[in-house]
Amino acid sequence: MSETKKTQESAPKKTDLAIKKSKVPSSKVAKKPTAIAKTKPKNLSRAFDETFDRFRSDFENLLFPFPDTFVEMPDVRVPAIDLEDRGKDYLLKAEMPGFKKEDIEINVQDDGVEINGVSGWKYDKKEKDYICKERACETFYRYVDLPEQIKVDEVNANLCDGVLELTLPKKTPKSKKRVEVK
Repeated sequence: MSETKKTQESAPKKTDLAIKKSKVPSSKVAKKPTAIAKTKPKNLSRAFDETFDRFRSDFENLLFPFPDTFVEMPDVRVPAIDLEDRGKDYLLKAEMPGFKKEDIEINVQDDGVEINGVSGWKYDKKEKDYICKERACETFYRYVDLPEQIKVDEVNANLCDGVLELTLPKKTPKSKKRVEVK
């Protein structure tokens, strides 16, 4: 008799099965839209551009939370240069498109040359109400270390067609001698 009681107690009742069946999730689950792809983009490259624009603007807002408090700095450009050793002197060429000779400042030391300047359109906020401002002030800076000391008083500079040429005479030019192999 005790065995029959145990089987009756362990056997599930019909009411229990009905409750359990109703709790079982259906195989059809409704799809929820994700935050990443709200709508199907018509142009994939445009979607990427918009995503990266949002990322950039969020990053800028993180770095500069108060945009009105910061003054917009001009772009600083590093001019491309060539430095040639011509034996008795060095010839330094720097690309300066759009710069006038009045815009360029050159400081020469025994072992280096510093080139900097400011050029471009400068806006005066008080004078006019601009609707569009695309032209900007441009600055450049470059310091070049020289391998040997130069004669500071004999340096010559020439600006022609956007290329600055500096002739930098050496203090004590190194002499070269060709040696034949025997």
